[in-house]
Amino acid sequence: MNSLKQWVTNSSEAVNIRLVKSIPVINDEEEDEDIIEFNPAYTYPMFGEQEQIFGYKDLFINVEFASGSLASCFSMGYKEKKPNADKIYTSMKGFLPKDIIDNHDLFSQIAQRDHKEFRPMGTKVAEYTIDREGSENSVFEFYQANFETPRFLEYHKRLQCFAIFFIEGASIIEDTDEKWEIRLVFEKVSENGQESYNFVGYCNMYPYLYYPDQIRMRISQFLILPPYQQQGHGSRLYQSLYNDFCSRKEIREITVEDPNDDFSDLRDRNDMKHLTAKGVFKDIQAPIKADRIAEVAKTYKLTKKQVARCYEMALLRNLDKRNKGQYKAFRLQVKGRLYKHNAEALATLDKGERIEKLHETFLAVEEDYHRILALL
Repeated sequence: MNSLKQWVTNSSEAVNIRLVKSIPVINDEEEDEDIIEFNPAYTYPMFGEQEQIFGYKDLFINVEFASGSLASCFSMGYKEKKPNADKIYTSMKGFLPKDIIDNHDLFSQIAQRDHKEFRPMGTKVAEYTIDREGSENSVFEFYQANFETPRFLEYHKRLQCFAIFFIEGASIIEDTDEKWEIRLVFEKVSENGQESYNFVGYCNMYPYLYYPDQIRMRISQFLILPPYQQQGHGSRLYQSLYNDFCSRKEIREITVEDPNDDFSDLRDRNDMKHLTAKGVFKDIQAPIKADRIAEVAKTYKLTKKQVARCYEMALLRNLDKRNKGQYKAFRLQVKGRLYKHNAEALATLDKGERIEKLHETFLAVEEDYHRILALL
């Protein structure tokens, strides 16, 4: 058994994603700052739930992208290989860009050219600047596109693999449906009179009917690449989408498809800040009536559940736990929502178990609210 373990490699550790800004002459004594390397969060769609590759020693897999155009190159290497080793490229092929190449010299030429020539596609809708201490400020731009936008269909086929690598449960979306809307984030770099663009992230959105004549806009895939995370870009992207949706009369409600924990946190923080700035939580006290929640949800195009959660966080933020009556009112507010949301599952329990389970869930929600409020 031990002799076989040495031939097993963790696929997420073996895959190296490389963003190549240009192909300069590399000084062997210095790290090349124009190539950013990181590992994927997930590779199970390619290599199975265990994320293991069998049959190689000292395996590495490089998936390189020109940082703006996302032209790509695949390469791999190893010290030893078994005759029955897993077929790596075969496992990955269906998730990689269709036009990926395996000629590194050719890729270097393309990356060098695209560094100078690539420009974002779609309509520029906004830009923002981030101050960099000790260096020039960085400019970032939002572009809006769909699958009929010139050059975008090909580009989307390139960027889709990032969803597989970094969004749990993501799948390749149907790019023949013209209803999809996509917002892209690019970093614009000006150097020696030359402008270049680096891909930062994107969001896919799909409109559904909100009966009888409006739209429910659903955020599907939302991603900021790892080198740009924890810098505020996700919040900027969410805010730009929210402001756009609120300005469109046909949109009634904004929803999110299966949000992960990180996105839920981002959404909670931004919705709390926005509703607080609008004075929604001024002089509130529990219980918050359902019609008030519904009115705020309609006004700000959020779901009733999301508004209810934000009200609960606002109540907790102002709560004096030494005031037993106030704390009880807050507790009943949260438990009432939790009971309605989980009524079917709770109905299978006897009364004692139901009360205990509901209280355990309340305590977990309260703890999570404290964590989110600390982030604000």
